[in-house]
Amino acid sequence: MNKYLLPKTIITDVGSTKEKTNFVIEKKLKKGISWTSSHPIAGSEVSGPENGTKDLFLNKWCILIKEKKTNKKHLVILSKFWKKVGSKISIMNSKKHDLIFSMTSHLPHLIAYNLVKTATDFENQQKYELIKYSAGGLRDFSRIASSNEIMWRDIFFNNQNNILKVIDLFIKNLQLFKKDIKLKNNKSIIKKLIDSKKVRKKIIKLKQDINKPDFGRI
Repeated sequence: MNKYLLPKTIITDVGSTKEKTNFVIEKKLKKGISWTSSHPIAGSEVSGPENGTKDLFLNKWCILIKEKKTNKKHLVILSKFWKKVGSKISIMNSKKHDLIFSMTSHLPHLIAYNLVKTATDFENQQKYELIKYSAGGLRDFSRIASSNEIMWRDIFFNNQNNILKVIDLFIKNLQLFKKDIKLKNNKSIIKKLIDSKKVRKKIIKLKQDINKPDFGRI
């Protein structure tokens, strides 16, 4: 592939992990060829051109990766490209990117897969037709857990160190919830629940979602 690339050639990607991927790719590229990484925060659990929409990137964040070796001209051109299709731009290095998305994207997907597995195990153990009574919570988690398994395996492995850290933090907080429930610690658990509601309000204020009840909206 290298022989067909010129220094002016702009190469990017749309992957969800950056640090390890960029390290591997840069080792493969010949001298003088630049790699400028992108991560549009858009899409859903389905893939393929048949699931594309014209406003897929509209008002969605696109992260551009800037490192010491990043070609500044290519970064500017890519920024203009993503803005042209409707995205908002944020620039950061690959280390910060992978740390942020281990919490905001990778851990939620891991939790979704684990929750669906737990529900399935519970159904098998209790011999109940549990899944058909899926309430909004399990239903929403099942949507996330229907994402492509090969892609998410690669994300988990490529961002291994960061994901392991946020898993530990999640387990720690889960244990605190368990303790509050066991001891019926009203004050502590109410504070946790109220603080969590504040995050939802912040997401809506930042226009990352709409303030509308979700009764199965598309």
